[in-house]
Amino acid sequence: MFKSLALLAVLLAVASAQLHRVPVHKEKNFVKTRGNILAEISHLRAKYNLPQARAVEEELNNSMNMAYYGAITIGTPPQSFKVLFDSGSSNLWVPSNQCPSDACQTHNQYDSSASSSYVANGQSFSIQYGTGSLTGILAEDTVDVNGLTIASQTFAEATNEPGTNFNNANFDGILGMAFEQIAVDGVAPPFYNMVNQALVDNPVFSFYLARAGSSQEGGELIFGGSDASLYSGALTYVPISQEGYWQFTMASASAEGNSLCDNCQAIADTGTSLIVAPANAYELLNEILNVDDEGLVDCSTVSSMPTINFNIGGTNFPLEPSAYIIQMNGNCQSSFQYMGTDFWILGDVFIGQYYTEFDLGNTRIGFAPVA
Repeated sequence: MFKSLALLAVLLAVASAQLHRVPVHKEKNFVKTRGNILAEISHLRAKYNLPQARAVEEELNNSMNMAYYGAITIGTPPQSFKVLFDSGSSNLWVPSNQCPSDACQTHNQYDSSASSSYVANGQSFSIQYGTGSLTGILAEDTVDVNGLTIASQTFAEATNEPGTNFNNANFDGILGMAFEQIAVDGVAPPFYNMVNQALVDNPVFSFYLARAGSSQEGGELIFGGSDASLYSGALTYVPISQEGYWQFTMASASAEGNSLCDNCQAIADTGTSLIVAPANAYELLNEILNVDDEGLVDCSTVSSMPTINFNIGGTNFPLEPSAYIIQMNGNCQSSFQYMGTDFWILGDVFIGQYYTEFDLGNTRIGFAPVA
């Protein structure tokens, strides 16, 4: 009897857990171009410590125009920034008003002298991005994420953003949401501090990303749990296989009866719109989809392309060609890319179809079809 009452109490506590919602915005009239796909690939290579492809360096003048971003404030009184909520990195950074780079000058900049809650740190900071490194200094201040006020959050003020990767980005900075193990300089990521400061009831966050044709403008990032009204059925959970990125074992992937993967590693990355595949899978997909040397496909064949099936935790998660083919300026391009990894990176092409829960407390990740 006592055990039953204890279980009921736990279930009631879980049911009453407060969810904190952050609107995730999608750029209106967003059109993906080949230029910003190349810039995004360059950014991904840097984020995952992969060698840069020399051929793309001259083509990065467009924009790393990732589609989803949200609003935060830093300081007292609050200074506003748009950030990319990125489950593939672990640091928060925004441009500094001491930064002369074009990328800083075209975005909102943090002014430490205007904040009464600023605490100087002064330690140098560097992340490799694209054709150069983003450098700056660490600082400490109050960070507010849609009403969740994090005290004494350490973040980076970017004082130099070389290259052109971020010049026309629709966000000012990046808020990393991966594990603390990969945070530069060992800085505690903002979500860790939300948990440590008891700002959320449960150490869980989840993403709902609205895709083209959806009635929602952009989507939601939810802190403290998941909203079952935004997905169908139950979440399928798998354990995190290596804490760092949100990495897990994918049971299989297939297309037209061809095996693309068997017990392979995959990473859920909200900071990319693409899907990165290992070499053998990428080559087979290109053959099946009849992809040319520039990554393009014949638009007239898209409707007859196969469904790509991903099996995670015993559940099939299919991707239709309407999801994995990017239509841009009259051309059609495969969203599957190869960057020399032996693991998959599942970006917004996948997460947009499947509600994704990131459970830090139980070191697991869950997926379910969006409602």
